[in-house]
Amino acid sequence: MNRCQLAITVISIALAASWAISIVNITSIKTSTSTAITNTVTKTITSTVIETITYTPQYTNITSSNNNQLKYQFILPYALQSIPEKSNGYWRNTIMFEGNPQHNYVISTRTGYFIVNVTWGIVVPPAIYGDLLLVTTSGLFNFSTSSFPFNNGSVYAINVTNGAIVWYRVFPNQIMTQPIIFNGIMIIGLGNSVLTPTYRGTGINYLAAVNVTNGEVLWNYTTLGEDMPTPVYYRGLVIEADGSDEVFALNATTGKLTWIDELGSYDSMSSLLLVNGIVYFGTSTTFWSINATTGNVIWSDYLYGTYQNMAGLDDSSPAYYKGIIATSFTLHNSNNTMNVMLAAFNASNGHILWILNEGLSKITPNLEAPPVIIYNGLVIHDSPVGVLYVVNATNGKVLWTFKTGLTLSNAVVVFNKFIIIQNRTGELFILTLNGSLIKEIYTPIVPGAGNLLATGNSLILVGVNGIIESLPLFTLLHP
Repeated sequence: MNRCQLAITVISIALAASWAISIVNITSIKTSTSTAITNTVTKTITSTVIETITYTPQYTNITSSNNNQLKYQFILPYALQSIPEKSNGYWRNTIMFEGNPQHNYVISTRTGYFIVNVTWGIVVPPAIYGDLLLVTTSGLFNFSTSSFPFNNGSVYAINVTNGAIVWYRVFPNQIMTQPIIFNGIMIIGLGNSVLTPTYRGTGINYLAAVNVTNGEVLWNYTTLGEDMPTPVYYRGLVIEADGSDEVFALNATTGKLTWIDELGSYDSMSSLLLVNGIVYFGTSTTFWSINATTGNVIWSDYLYGTYQNMAGLDDSSPAYYKGIIATSFTLHNSNNTMNVMLAAFNASNGHILWILNEGLSKITPNLEAPPVIIYNGLVIHDSPVGVLYVVNATNGKVLWTFKTGLTLSNAVVVFNKFIIIQNRTGELFILTLNGSLIKEIYTPIVPGAGNLLATGNSLILVGVNGIIESLPLFTLLHP
């Protein structure tokens, strides 16, 4: 049995053992209005001993609008099992969602093989910097309502060699942004999906800059609405679109505002795409192209004017290929169903090149339109319809489809010839570029939006059930 095969075997055994080990889920304790407010917890881990941590969300005061916040007690998780594999270190900056404009999230480093249960749900893929896997969480996931009911989140720094937790930090709202990292500084955004009459996202909302080495918060910038879309970093600026109908740029060193635009429609989870000094993203009514340096609008497409039952444009994270922007949105029907639409724009002028109706689905409770990836002129998109579409990026012609079952995640292409996609039950499919099924694998992961990260030797999976698993690629891709 070779090392990779051994890794799969041991990790599988460890997984089975983990259900037998009593890892206590988060329990909530209501705070009284007289409770003293403490700082957000930051802790550096020096061993794999399980510890019980209690923290109170960080506030300057308690008012009638925030006194329903909860104090939480939870068991600090640790690596259930690992097979160390030395990392070669990865010091490149991650400046946008999934690392590049195509969203094919492959990083040229090596990791160990491990499984970790952090309990709190993970929506977006992690980032790697140096020897650390940086993971953001959104509190305990409620599977009966498919939601995160509490305003809390955290960041974990995990050693990519052995899965040990190096440090973690707790924050006073959900974190659904993938960590953006430049020169040792990590940017995260706080916010939830609760709609009010005037904006989206209740509780404490802000962007924060965090020291990657120890979790120290360097600055934060407060916003009225949520900061759930993953921002971008460009020439000393951090650029974000939020739930209060704004897109803005901050000085990356100080967190001070550089420019701001009022858009008139909010961004839910449409992570910003950066190409040639221009950011692209969708809001609830409109798709935008904005100059990253000045904030000037280059073009906008008011899709809601054409599709007045449209939704989901503010959920989908667009991708880019040779002058083409691909994204997705939905059309709601009166019977609580929706049609999932895949669309392409001319990146220069916003003209719609083609639109593909992927089919009918029940309206999903949260994310409606998953991220898009583009690989060598192929638009690869899986959706609540439960079918993986592979489409010609130039003309929208469907080249092939594969039935995956319901999913909200996106695919990854590795070694130039394998497509890997995971559905909402954790089932992992390994396909060739022409759609032939190589392998089907069941995993313990319940994925979020854009959950797959591949390295030179591993596939890293994260889920809303709090499980992080690093699996050897060689064993996954070969019989």
